[in-house]
Amino acid sequence: MKKNIVLIMLDSLQFNYVGCYGNEWIKTPNLDKLASEGTLFENAYAEGLPTVPVRRAMLTGRFTLPFKGWGPLDNDDTTIADIMWGRGVHTALIYDSAPMRLPKYGYSRGFDDVIFSHGHELDQYFYAKDTLYHLDPDDYIDKNCMTEPDGSPRTGIPEVTMNELPEYLKLRQNWKSDDDSYVGVVASNTCNWLHKVDKTKPFLLWVDSFDPHEPWDPPSVWEPDTKCPYDPDYTGKDMIIPPLGMADYFTEEQLHHIRMLYAENVTVCDKHVGKILDKIKELGLWDDTLIMVMSDHGEPMGHGEHGHGIMRKCRPWPYEELVHVPMIVRYPGYGEGKRVKGFVQTCDVAPTMIDYLAIKEETLEYGAQQMTVCNPDEMQGISLLPIIRGEAEGRDFAIAGYYGFSWSIITHDYSYIHWIGQMKEILTDEACFKFSDMGGIAKGEFTKSLMKDEMWTCTPNSEAEMPEEDQLFDRKSDPFQLKNILKEKPSIGKELLKQLMDYMAELRTT
Repeated sequence: MKKNIVLIMLDSLQFNYVGCYGNEWIKTPNLDKLASEGTLFENAYAEGLPTVPVRRAMLTGRFTLPFKGWGPLDNDDTTIADIMWGRGVHTALIYDSAPMRLPKYGYSRGFDDVIFSHGHELDQYFYAKDTLYHLDPDDYIDKNCMTEPDGSPRTGIPEVTMNELPEYLKLRQNWKSDDDSYVGVVASNTCNWLHKVDKTKPFLLWVDSFDPHEPWDPPSVWEPDTKCPYDPDYTGKDMIIPPLGMADYFTEEQLHHIRMLYAENVTVCDKHVGKILDKIKELGLWDDTLIMVMSDHGEPMGHGEHGHGIMRKCRPWPYEELVHVPMIVRYPGYGEGKRVKGFVQTCDVAPTMIDYLAIKEETLEYGAQQMTVCNPDEMQGISLLPIIRGEAEGRDFAIAGYYGFSWSIITHDYSYIHWIGQMKEILTDEACFKFSDMGGIAKGEFTKSLMKDEMWTCTPNSEAEMPEEDQLFDRKSDPFQLKNILKEKPSIGKELLKQLMDYMAELRTT
C-alpha cells in the first residue's frame, strides 16, 4: 500500500489557543475536527528552543538542547529528507519560515521540491527597496511602548520593531483578502503542489507556516469594516509587531488586544489548515496519508500565565506558555478521538515518519551499482505510532530549555527549571541576541560562545548543587508556573535536578 505523510507546522501556536486543548472561546473548527478524527497529545513539549533548534530536532530525530543552539545544519546531521533519498519517496518543503533559509543554514537540504514565499520575519528585507505608499508605521505602534517612564526613547531590542515595521507594511499595502496572509499563501502553494504531484508514488510533504508568529496582522487590521472578533470594542492602535521587551511598557488593555489579534491570527491559520485537509480528501489521499499538525513553541505576551512579564521571545525562559505545544496526529485506521497523557517531544517527528513509511537500515543496489543511503540509526526520538495504537504510553517526563541558558524537566506532578550561568545575563536584552545567533546572521558562530564548562560538571548519578535561583512548580495546582515552591519542597527539587542532569548527560553519550 502506498503511504504518504503531510506535516503541518504552525509556528508560535500556543496549545491553549486551540479549542480541542480546552479553550472555549477561540474558533479553531478544523483543528478540533482533526483532533476528533485523530490523536491529540496533551503533553507535547519542545525541547531545545526556539525556532531553529526545534526544526533541527524535528528533522533529525535528535535532541538539540544538550548539543547546540540556534545555528546551521551540520554536515553530520542526517535529516528526514536525507534519509528519503534513494528510497522512492518524493519529498517537498513548502514554507515561509525564513529562519530555515538564513545564509548557510541549509534546512531545505535534501528536499526534492522547495517552495518558499517571501516576507515573514527575517525575510521582510525582501521588500526593503519597495515604496511604502499609503500606510504609516506610526499608526501601528503606541508611543508609550517605545519610551521609558521618564519620556526618553527606549533603545536596544525595541528599536528592532521600528526597523521591521515599514518592511511588513510594504507587503501589506497590497492586501485584498486573507488569502494574501502569510499562511494563506503557504496553503495555496500547498494545495497546488498536492494537485500536481505524482500520486502513484509515496510522498513526504513538510508544510512550514510561520504564522501565527508575529506580525499579528489578521483581517481586522486591514479591512476597514471588520472588527477583531475577540476584542471588537478596542479603539486603540493595532500593534501588529509589538516591541520586544518587558510587558510593563504596555497597558493591560494593550496587552489584551495584542493577544486577541494573535487569537484572530490563529483562527485564520485554522481556516487555511482546513483548506489543506480538504484538498487531501478531495484528491483521494485521506486514507493512506499520515497527517501531523503541531507547533514549535508558544509565545509570551504579557504578565503571569500570559508571558511571565515579557512580550515576545526576548528572554531564554522555558515557561509553560512557550514550551508546551499542540500536537495532533491522524494515523489512518488508528487512534480516532484518542487523547494521550504521556509526554512526547519535537524530536519524535522524524522517527514517527520513519516508522510509518517502514524505512529500515539498508544498502540499496541498482544493477551493478551500489548506492549508499542515509540510515536512521542515530535518532534519539521515539515513534508515536505505537502510542497511538495503544502499545506504549509515551515518556514519563519531558525536557525543555535554551542551550547555554536554561534546562527544565516536566513531569506529571512537577516542573523544575535549572538556570545555567548568571541570572544577571539571563535577565538582559543581550541574551536575546545570543540565543538567536544575532538574528541568524552569525551563521551559528555566535551561539558557540554559550557552551559553559559548568553545564557539564555533572556525571550520571553524581550529586548536583542546586542553585538558589532555580524554580520548582506544582503542575497540578499551578500549571503555568506562577509560584515557586522550591524552598517549601527542596527534596523534590533536588531529586528532579538530579534526574534532569543525569538525563542530559546520558543524551550526550548517544
